[in-house]
Amino acid sequence: MIFIITLLLFSANGLSQDRKFDERWYINVNAGVVVPDDSLQLNDARIIDFRAGKAMSEVWSYEIVGFADEYDFDIDYGLKHTGVGINFLDINQDPLWKPYFLMGVGLIRHETQEESGTNLYFNVGIGGSWYFFGDNVRLRAEAVSRLDLNDTKLPGQDGFGDGVFTVGLTIPLGN
Repeated sequence: MIFIITLLLFSANGLSQDRKFDERWYINVNAGVVVPDDSLQLNDARIIDFRAGKAMSEVWSYEIVGFADEYDFDIDYGLKHTGVGINFLDINQDPLWKPYFLMGVGLIRHETQEESGTNLYFNVGIGGSWYFFGDNVRLRAEAVSRLDLNDTKLPGQDGFGDGVFTVGLTIPLGN
């Protein structure tokens, strides 16, 4: 926790160096699908997430994320997840697009008709963003492997990992 607070303070201190990266805070809204375990079906779960982030350097950014997803499995199973976490992005500042590697950690809450609980989760993924409207709004797409430490005994599951595929818009705040 101290590490996270230190990173937040470091990124907000406004060092007076000439920087070639965008220091503005940004918001990001994504929607997509969750592929539970090794299901390979894209109609099992939908996800929406909201993120707020800031660059710490030309290469590193962090973002606070909140998300919600709901699993259907065509049987009205009723599994819902909500979560909060922090992601760290290692960004390649390519002029045409910005590919990145993502690592994250947070808390995920699961609720079914029979049980509920809160556990730790970890994210590892790749993504990229492209300018969509001028030099501000960016289109963003990513593929993430989400490993959570809960065993909700989903139909047909034999593990704890989910594939999360999202597309969204990133909007910088300020000038």
